[in-house]
Amino acid sequence: MRGTIPSETGPVGDRIAPGPRGHWLLGHLREFRRDVLGLLMKSAREYGDVVRLRLGPHVVHLLNHPDHAEHVLRKHAANYDKRTRSTRFSRMVTGESVLTGDGELWKRRRRMLQPAFHHQNLAALTDRMTASTGEMLEAWRGRATTGHPFDVASEMMRLTYVIVGRTLFSAEVGADAGEIERALRVLLPQAFVRLGRIFNPPDWFPTPDNVRFRAALRSIDRVVYRLISQHRRNQAAGEPELDLLALLLAMRDEETGAGLSDRELRNEAVTFLLAGHETTANALTWTFHLLSRHPDVENRLREELAGVLAGRAPILDDLSRLPYLEQVIQESMRLYPPVWIIERRVIAEDALGGFRLPAGSAVVIAPYALHRHPEFWVRPEAFEPSRFEVPAPDAYIPFGMGPRSCIGNEFAMLEARLVTAMIVQAFRLRWVPGHPVEPMPGLTLRSRNGLMMTAHEA
Repeated sequence: MRGTIPSETGPVGDRIAPGPRGHWLLGHLREFRRDVLGLLMKSAREYGDVVRLRLGPHVVHLLNHPDHAEHVLRKHAANYDKRTRSTRFSRMVTGESVLTGDGELWKRRRRMLQPAFHHQNLAALTDRMTASTGEMLEAWRGRATTGHPFDVASEMMRLTYVIVGRTLFSAEVGADAGEIERALRVLLPQAFVRLGRIFNPPDWFPTPDNVRFRAALRSIDRVVYRLISQHRRNQAAGEPELDLLALLLAMRDEETGAGLSDRELRNEAVTFLLAGHETTANALTWTFHLLSRHPDVENRLREELAGVLAGRAPILDDLSRLPYLEQVIQESMRLYPPVWIIERRVIAEDALGGFRLPAGSAVVIAPYALHRHPEFWVRPEAFEPSRFEVPAPDAYIPFGMGPRSCIGNEFAMLEARLVTAMIVQAFRLRWVPGHPVEPMPGLTLRSRNGLMMTAHEA
């Protein structure tokens, strides 16, 4: 195969996986920086389900089969940890949390946090989600009258931030929404950009990027620590809030009886802010982009919503009677998974597909590529929500899988369905012709240029 690293002969599991040759020093860093999604898709298409790549001195294997995902994320998860470069850079934003932690510390934290995401706790937050969406829709009425384009991606960021503020903190955080959005626009891209470099200056060194990064992090911390302090005061006064942060404050480790410190609360709160705000906003943005380009899907969804809701805001019990709504969101997250790549470090040498995975190397599973694998998806690039009328194949992992699957997946799907139902009933959102829409991979999968649309009364 031209341009490949040839597979070495030898026993099964003793061969080096094939892959593009790359630069002698940089490996595939230039392709990674220029178009990482293109690199992953082209590599899987040309070299198969196990592909060897190199980012400078770091060996990375792309694994693009559901059996491989099952092996790494579930069956042999103990041999694949999160001591990876991507986790190290994520930790610069979130600190040590349920997202970035490992080993026994992670197990204890996950055990403590899981009850906060039980169905009954989420059900109590539904009204806050629909009320927040209703307020946004009311503000959109003027836009529908004028027909002026606006950035739906930015609107979704603000909405999901207000929702996470009310559900996580019981706080009116709208005044902070702009500051948080600006901070995340600095933090998330910079954390990802560092992956594409062989060398990064120390965090303390005052490069322009480091100075902006630290300032953005201070903005996040000011908001979060203020809300934690307020909750502690309310708790001491016997007036605890009904929200996720209050549940976290009340959590105690079953073995030690210890609660979370302010720093630990900050780390989990920032993690939920990122996971419950950034990722859901991106999922909603891509959903409205796809609906605007597929009016047949939008019309079918509108008919389902009219038959069940007749224009009113949904309640939790309605969602089981809206299967096409869920299918639309599932299909949107298939094509544009907010968490588009998952990285793990190989602890002890392993083998997959007959190829050796050296100890200390990294493996990546890219839902963006796996969700387009032609062996498991008919017309993989097409937007066809009806494909989810039957159970999704194992090649569908928008929330990961195994013991480290997303702890907030039910929260995210609840929010996405409620918000989508309300917006689709109220407005037809239309893409502005000529405005470029392309995915921008970072720690999450954003739209590079936002999503300029016009709103029209339904």
